[in-house]
Amino acid sequence: MKINYQWLQDFVELGESEVDVEEVGRVLTSLGLNVEEIQNLDGNFVLDVEVTTNRSDCLNHLGMAREIAAHYRLPLTSADVSPPENQEESTSPTSSVQIDSPDLCPRYAGRVITNLRVEESPDWLKSRLESVGQRPINNVVDVTNYVTQAIGHPLHAFDYEKLEENRIVVRTAETGETLVLLDGIQRQLDPSMLVICDARRPVALAGIMGGEETEVSEETHSIFLESAYFSPGSVRSTAKCLGLMTEASFRFERGADPQMPVKALNYASRLLQDIGGGVLASPILDEYPNPQPDTTLVLRSKRVGKVVGLSVDPEFITDVLPRLEFGLSPADQEGVWQVAVPSFRSDVRMEVDLVEEVARHYGYDRIESTYPAAPSIGKFLATRAHDRIMTRRLEGLGFLEAFDYVFANPSEETVFWSHLPSMVAISNPLTEEDTHLRVSLLPGLLRILRRNLNHGNQDVRLFEFGRAFLPGRPGSEPIQEIPRLALVATGAFYQPFWDQFGDQFGFYHLKGVIEALLDGLGQKGRFEAISDAEFLHPSVGSRVSVGDEVLGVMGELDPRVQEAYRFRKAVFLAEFSLDPLYAKLLEEPQYFPLGRFPSVEQDLSFLVDNTLEYARILVVIEELNISDLQGIKLIDLYQGPKLPQGKASLSIRLTFANSERTLTQDEVNQHTERVFAVLQTAFSVEGRS
Repeated sequence: MKINYQWLQDFVELGESEVDVEEVGRVLTSLGLNVEEIQNLDGNFVLDVEVTTNRSDCLNHLGMAREIAAHYRLPLTSADVSPPENQEESTSPTSSVQIDSPDLCPRYAGRVITNLRVEESPDWLKSRLESVGQRPINNVVDVTNYVTQAIGHPLHAFDYEKLEENRIVVRTAETGETLVLLDGIQRQLDPSMLVICDARRPVALAGIMGGEETEVSEETHSIFLESAYFSPGSVRSTAKCLGLMTEASFRFERGADPQMPVKALNYASRLLQDIGGGVLASPILDEYPNPQPDTTLVLRSKRVGKVVGLSVDPEFITDVLPRLEFGLSPADQEGVWQVAVPSFRSDVRMEVDLVEEVARHYGYDRIESTYPAAPSIGKFLATRAHDRIMTRRLEGLGFLEAFDYVFANPSEETVFWSHLPSMVAISNPLTEEDTHLRVSLLPGLLRILRRNLNHGNQDVRLFEFGRAFLPGRPGSEPIQEIPRLALVATGAFYQPFWDQFGDQFGFYHLKGVIEALLDGLGQKGRFEAISDAEFLHPSVGSRVSVGDEVLGVMGELDPRVQEAYRFRKAVFLAEFSLDPLYAKLLEEPQYFPLGRFPSVEQDLSFLVDNTLEYARILVVIEELNISDLQGIKLIDLYQGPKLPQGKASLSIRLTFANSERTLTQDEVNQHTERVFAVLQTAFSVEGRS
């Protein structure tokens, strides 16, 4: 918002107070109206002020002057909005105003002005408009723009003779209607848009821009001058839909003053009489079917002190609020007032808003910085310790944490699933594409991975903690929020030295990462091969369980999905539900001294069916509960032509140790024989030397 310093002094006299433009800029900034720049235009200063969206009352020179006058305790000179004295009502055709949509247009006023000379505006008017970034057009249009900049209420002038039957009808657009606006572009209207019509067709887009057919030109001699109050939501919705932002819409969508239409008409009529020779050919037509109620609030001085954090003198409150044109009357209790909110302050709706007005003018810099007293001691969520352990382990294994939105585009999700699962729709999506909540963290994580690869990061490992959303089951909550952990990785597992070869990240690396995570939580996973996970390679996938609970799946990305994402290297991924992990309390860490006695390693080789999962072998050995057995490790796997068909050769290394003595060879042999015997019984293994 550009404010002309000379124009500002039409409403508040600053010269006698010796307040220069730099000081005005500092004051406005301290009041919450940040002055970003002060320009010197041939000796006339223009302030560029950032006005927040809630302060529509300050989108004009009078509003800014009111703030300055209240701060310096100077008298405020309001614009002359009284009816012009020399009204000469003529016998011109009568006009009528009809409001068909009072919820979108609560008030509409207008009057006919005849005998106008439409010509170039005088220099003083053009100069003021140009200083605030307005292009002069002609004296009629310039007056409407001048009133908007001066007192903040937009007006519009129609060529009266081009209005069919001299009527104004305010209604919503009909299906299929179009309107060519003043910018020469035809817009397609829809029934949600409010339009100003004559007896036949739309002639203006309410609160935004007039139509080309009824534009004021040099041939115009009579005008119908419009001054209305439109619903902010209606103007905002239409302007956004059509991609239009005008000086009028900028103010109406932030909330105009419903009491200003008639005052603005009088102000503009007086100016048109002075510079255009206009004759008031009709009284003001003012349709106001449902007058807006006045707002009255209660303000307590104790509340001011509690919110602001210091004691404010009641005399300051009773001085500053009336200067801002709030009506103040004492209530039954001392230090309590009934406050009548002026109609131009649409942002003041609660007591705390009045407290803000007092604090702004008292001075934010006078409020000391203090810490609020904490009513209780905070604490972490019960799951915090689990997340912290997993995060530390993943970061130690070279993974970086990613953060993604919970919104999803169903059309993109079809790349991941051939049959899209049920998704939760968002009632008010932020974009046209992301209309649902995600059912998995993996699609978003793969998009992040693709972005990294496109930017040259070839070795990428990412993880994300987040929630997936599924429709609720009958009789339960409408939406299930499931905490999950997802991992993706591709590229080299480690960076080799110059004389070594790097190891590419693979399935077993990911399996090791998951085992390390579970080990940090004191849990052990079970891995079972699967081939029915849609987004996993049919031959490189596994289900991961802890006890009887299935956590999720892991494996290599399916070639179909990999092609859709245009990945050139194998991508490995996993996703787990965290509820089963959270359900088990973390055990206190246990520490064991280093063994005083040496351990003994014994290798055991045998033939087994090549369809047998190694995990089942481990389970059977562990169920023996051999106290001296400290470790089991697979050291060799051989499958080749020298073996019987359907067989594989495995070699495992058993590590035995006792904390109290050195084991004898006989004891080690006995333990080994027990292991081999149970494998023979369970899987019919055959020994090999």
